[in-house]
This record gives sequence, C-alpha cells and structure tokens, in this order.
Amino acid sequence: MPGRHSHSAIRRDPDRFREIALSATARRLAQEEADYREAVLQLRALADGRADLLAIAAGGLLGGYRARATVTDLRLVRAAALLIDAGADPTCTVVETDEIRCRVR
Repeated sequence: MPGRHSHSAIRRDPDRFREIALSATARRLAQEEADYREAVLQLRALADGRADLLAIAAGGLLGGYRARATVTDLRLVRAAALLIDAGADPTCTVVETDEIRCRVR
C-alpha cells in the first residue's frame, strides 16, 4: 500500500521533510535515552520556530500510540513529550493526535 506521500513529493515539500525529520529525531533521541534538556534544545533548533510542525510530529506519534492498544513502547510517548516540550502547539497536537488515532484504527 503506498504511503501518504511519494518520496519525490516529500523532497519538494520542505515542511513535510522537516516534520519527518522532527519525528525521526525525537524517536532516535528517546531510543538513545539522550539527556532530556539537550534533546529538547536539539528539537527546538531543528524546528526553527515551527510550533505547528512540532505539534504534527508529536500528534503523529501519540495518535499511533493511542490507536494500538497492544503498543506498549513508551519511547513513543517520551519522543512526543520531547516534541511538546520543544514548543509544540498544544491545540494542534491534540487535533493531530485525534486525526491520526482515527486514521490508524
């Protein structure tokens, strides 16, 4: 099944590329159990003031986590927390979480 976006479309859309980079970086930092404050600062720098992209990335992680009751990987929650603490827009995070949760079910 094809993904939401083709690889060439992602390369042409800098916002989508940055959203993916934020999510991947947050997951890596959570996996590595990086220093929390340093991880938040790194994500904040990568986001470059884009609270909306931080929220989309955080909501994507939380939505996927909430949609699958068998998923017990708390690193997803830690990764989302890093993104939220880096400055994710709270309202956008909730909306994205709900959209992803409904889409994944």
